[in-house]
Amino acid sequence: MDFDKEMLKGYIDVILLSLLQDKPMYGYEIAKKVREVSGGAMDLKEATLYMALKRLEKQSLVEAFWGEDDESSGGGRRKYYRLLPEGQTRLQENQRSWAVFRNIIDTLLGGDR
Repeated sequence: MDFDKEMLKGYIDVILLSLLQDKPMYGYEIAKKVREVSGGAMDLKEATLYMALKRLEKQSLVEAFWGEDDESSGGGRRKYYRLLPEGQTRLQENQRSWAVFRNIIDTLLGGDR
């Protein structure tokens, strides 16, 4: 599947909020999940991912915290991110907006005119 990476830029925040609604995740885990769910079409670069997470943190939508030492990762601690209540509210607003936007685009592209 050919994917326009420029289109991804406008949706990174909502993608991250959506992934974090189920459970706290660390950066590499988030990037891996995006690749997995998109069938490899979306590949979040490390700088892009962490800039977006920092932006969401500054907006009080997510919160970072250090996990416990993990023997499977060589004993290092991982920085996790969790969705805050304001982030959940923003995600719900974005989901409603996306539903409206998707219907408009489907109508315009689908010939339902």
